[in-house]
Amino acid sequence: MYFPPLIRLGSYNINPFAIGLLDSWLAVQRQAVLSNLSPIRFSDQSDIDVELAIDMFSLSAQQDIGVLKAIYKCICPNCDGQNGKYNALSSLPKQDIICRYCGYNYSPNQRLDYVEIVFERCLEPSESVTSTRERDKFSNSGVINLGNAESLRVQDIIDKPNKARRHLLNNLDSRYEAAQ
Repeated sequence: MYFPPLIRLGSYNINPFAIGLLDSWLAVQRQAVLSNLSPIRFSDQSDIDVELAIDMFSLSAQQDIGVLKAIYKCICPNCDGQNGKYNALSSLPKQDIICRYCGYNYSPNQRLDYVEIVFERCLEPSESVTSTRERDKFSNSGVINLGNAESLRVQDIIDKPNKARRHLLNNLDSRYEAAQ
């Protein structure tokens, strides 16, 4: 395994095959995307169910595993421009912000459908990836994926709550509890 802490996903009843896929996928990611990892992209490239992928990323960001870290990006509802990255949902601005790209005024805390969740890989692989076979596992034959996969938004987590995803919404008001 490239990331031995991922073995702990088994204690959350995650299939060992799926754990192995996540382990390999994380190991072969280019340096340029390590702070912008998406469970939706992983799902697309590995043929893992998207809900399972979201759960695996969420669990991998918990302290007891610590391979990933969640990052919250404020996206402008008018132009889709990114207006800040935050390490915790509770750090989102409570007041209105003005989009630096189009000048639109909005409150990210009130527009959770415009707060994107991405993940950053926190650990280096325990061994280097030398096999092109590892990389080839995740290439879609004949399909060029430009990385424009649908994004995961905070509202998606609120709409489909479960125990695996709960920590992504720490310190959020009653909207998450009401959804359960």
